[in-house]
Amino acid sequence: MLFCLIYLFTSWSSSPAVFAADNSFFVFFDAITRKSWAFDTLIVDIFMTNTIKLFPILLVAVWLLFEHRNGGKRISFFGCILAGSFISMIISRVMQNFSAHRPRPLHNPSIDYQLPFGIQDSVLKGWSSFPSDTSALAFSIVAGIFMASTRLGLAALAWAVMVVSFPRAYAGLHYPSDLLGGALIGFICTICAVPVVQYLAISKPVTAIPVKWHPLLWALTFFYLFQMGTMFNDIRAYGSYVKTVFGF
Repeated sequence: MLFCLIYLFTSWSSSPAVFAADNSFFVFFDAITRKSWAFDTLIVDIFMTNTIKLFPILLVAVWLLFEHRNGGKRISFFGCILAGSFISMIISRVMQNFSAHRPRPLHNPSIDYQLPFGIQDSVLKGWSSFPSDTSALAFSIVAGIFMASTRLGLAALAWAVMVVSFPRAYAGLHYPSDLLGGALIGFICTICAVPVVQYLAISKPVTAIPVKWHPLLWALTFFYLFQMGTMFNDIRAYGSYVKTVFGF
């Protein structure tokens, strides 16, 4: 898995095969964009809102959490989701900031693609395209859901592909390979969190939290889930403010 991450960081976006596959996507959908305002608005404006994009798969994760908890089953999958999502966001942001800059499709003059209704070519200007942190976050959640339920995992996977990922490529915000790379990062991070979470689950001195602190623990969990559902936008805004004020 480490070698996979290294390959994604160093060579994935520059591969000729990956470039050809990305270009084929935009050639195909160039004939579809701007033909229907209603369709473009559904894909771009509605599917890319946080309420539609990430909250449904988070609701599935919470549903499974309480279903397993009430049934006396292990809930370590939920810990893997929390840990995997956090790690995947860090890795995807580090890759975006420190790997070779890749202009987004809507800013790449070599991509002949007619943007759909609802997207301005000034959006995210200057931001590197690879990998998609949205995809990394979504698929880290999906990986955890699979650990608890294959049936709901398949449903969450379909949602992550069609509702989370596809609109971002259709809107020209990402290449399909950005989204696939992000998905691999998300799956890898959640899977790698399994042994750590399982160790903590059986380590009584580590996990024996007094009952009086449980409300605080669940409140913090809710706060973190909310931040996941909103792609940590508030925290990013605060970070940008601090960076600007202190000149980091």
